[in-house]
Amino acid sequence: MRCRNCLAMGVLLGAAICATAQTYDADTLAATDFYSEEDGLFWEVSADSAYTANDSSFLDQHPAAELYRFSWTSERINPYGVKIDSIPDSTFIDVSDFVYPVQSNRITSPFGMRRYRWHYGTDIGVCVGDTVCATFKGRVRIVDYERNGYGHYVVIRHDNGLETVYAHLSRVLCTINQDVAAGDVIGLGGNSGHSTGPHLHYEARFLGNAFNTAKLIDYQTKTLRTNPFVITLADTYSHNAALKELAKARYHTVRKGDTLSGIARRYGTTVSKLCQLNRISSKKILRIGQKIRYR
Repeated sequence: MRCRNCLAMGVLLGAAICATAQTYDADTLAATDFYSEEDGLFWEVSADSAYTANDSSFLDQHPAAELYRFSWTSERINPYGVKIDSIPDSTFIDVSDFVYPVQSNRITSPFGMRRYRWHYGTDIGVCVGDTVCATFKGRVRIVDYERNGYGHYVVIRHDNGLETVYAHLSRVLCTINQDVAAGDVIGLGGNSGHSTGPHLHYEARFLGNAFNTAKLIDYQTKTLRTNPFVITLADTYSHNAALKELAKARYHTVRKGDTLSGIARRYGTTVSKLCQLNRISSKKILRIGQKIRYR
């Protein structure tokens, strides 16, 4: 079986990614996946879909099907279980049909560390009701709402192998499994979910793993930096080391009477180290409920 999407991107992604269902390693499949060595079948089981990998019609139903090991679900943004370290290096992505998603280029929050967590997208300031467009051709995989998170949001799987996320919308104007062209309006800008002001939270992901969209887009000019876009572990995922360090982080929640010296003694560290980890002064007045990183 030939991988149409991989050839379109101009790269062979290797047998571990672009193989037939019969060659997948059953031990590496996610918990929601089922594999039968006897029948050579692979299913992704979700509330909205169940397919067999050797059903040739499936390849025509969803973008980049083989690349994503025939996984198609509206239940999670990243259901794939692919770690950054195992992403194929030097992958060429055809981004020739790119359309900038909104009118504004005002960045209100970039990709990267935000207080105690990682911010996986780029926030672009918008007005409520501004049109939001699909960046590339593809198919809508998720339309959902998270009250304390993304608000109204859309996830699109693109023919070129990328996935994009559009969050905090005031209104969604597309449906799950809808085919969209680059530039099609998929929603209206807003302030839904956990948001401090109207903006579009915009993500780009490859095999489920987000990367800094500023590596792909020049936000000042609202144009691509390059085409094709080459995904490399050293550049595209240069933040991987920071994510690993963040995973090791541990926090103390400040209680009445806590001091930096007391917190340092409790966890076997120093006030200087606490200040360095939290980017605070040793004279900082602690607030009850505040989180102090100690590791």
